[in-house]
Amino acid sequence: MIRALGLVAAAIGVGLAGSANALNVTSFNPQSIATALQDAGYKAALTKDDDGDPIIDTASDGNNIRIVMTDCSNHQSCTTTEFVGVWDCSASIDKCKEALDEFNNDESPAKAISENGGKVVAVYYYLLYDVVGISEALFKRNFESFSYYNNRFSSLVAQKLGKK
Repeated sequence: MIRALGLVAAAIGVGLAGSANALNVTSFNPQSIATALQDAGYKAALTKDDDGDPIIDTASDGNNIRIVMTDCSNHQSCTTTEFVGVWDCSASIDKCKEALDEFNNDESPAKAISENGGKVVAVYYYLLYDVVGISEALFKRNFESFSYYNNRFSSLVAQKLGKK
């Protein structure tokens, strides 16, 4: 009995040690986000925005995606991560607004926002509130979820503009 308990305790210890060593993704460490994307086969360039906060530029299915870290303390220790897709709709604002309205009528975690000058931004807010973060696998699933909606919006814009 004691030997069995010892083996169970050892197995739990090994399991905990393995999970403690796994790389979690957190906006407190933007490099962990870039690494998770690269591990999943995406290109990821970690840079800074004009204010000095970290951003990551990547893409999925030919659509550019910017990952923006916000709510940062001294340009680090950011608590919010936003997946952002941007389209220039200045050539046909009316058609893009149709796509925007249609997209936003669907139940989805991503929303499209119209900006001045014909820009349209699709945004998916992804909150990472703590230093511990989440697993690479869960981050990848959320990124791919955004990519799905990002691609849907891109296809809808192309359809409204008669390009598909």
